[in-house]
Order: sequence, then C-alpha cells, then structure tokens
Amino acid sequence: MSKRGRGKRGVASCSKKMREDELHVDFDDDMLAMGKQKSKFASWLGLTLRARFPYHIPTNKFDKQRWENLWLEAKDYWNILDDKPKHVFLKKAKKNCTDWRSKLYREYVKVNEEPFDKYKYLD
Repeated sequence: MSKRGRGKRGVASCSKKMREDELHVDFDDDMLAMGKQKSKFASWLGLTLRARFPYHIPTNKFDKQRWENLWLEAKDYWNILDDKPKHVFLKKAKKNCTDWRSKLYREYVKVNEEPFDKYKYLD
C-alpha cells in the first residue's frame, strides 16, 4: 500500500493546531462520529483520556463526575450541539480506558518491562 493514501494517525493527527471551523464533528444515526473530523475526534479522545485518567486506577473506579466533565469538555471543544451522542461517547471512552490499561499490562507488566521510555507522560 502506498504511503500517499494514508493520512496522519494517532498523536500525529492531533499535533497541529486546528482552526475554529474545523472543531466540529457530526454523528450518524447510531451516534458514532462521522465525517471529515472523525479520526481527529477519536485521536483527541484517546489523548485526552491518557492525559487525564490515571492508568493505574481501574476504569470502573472513576467517579461519574469525571466522566461528565469529559463529556462537557468534548461537547464544548468539538461544538457538539446536543447530548444525543453522550451515551455512546462515554461507552467508547470507558472502553478506550480499559483497552489502554490492558495494553500496558499485556505489553509491559506481563513481560517485566516498563513503558516509561516510550510513553514519557506516564509517571
């Protein structure tokens, strides 16, 4: 596959400052992000979760207010006009946190390695 057809992914897709008019995401009937900003929205969510939700605390131990604050921040940052996508958004956010925790365990803890060199923001 040629590199030409591939867009930026992961951290790289959120590395440049977006214009105000780009900070909008649309949702389909299933309340899943769609459109041009879909991947940037997903990257933003992943980076925000990793920065604000400690990896050493199980996902189900975070209080409801923390999740509510995440939704309000996403709603404000991405100019989401209503709360229809909230349930699906929070479900995906919780799964993302759980998957991240599992990945760290599987790829580092289980093999007696530390992720701190690769992920500088982990304490």
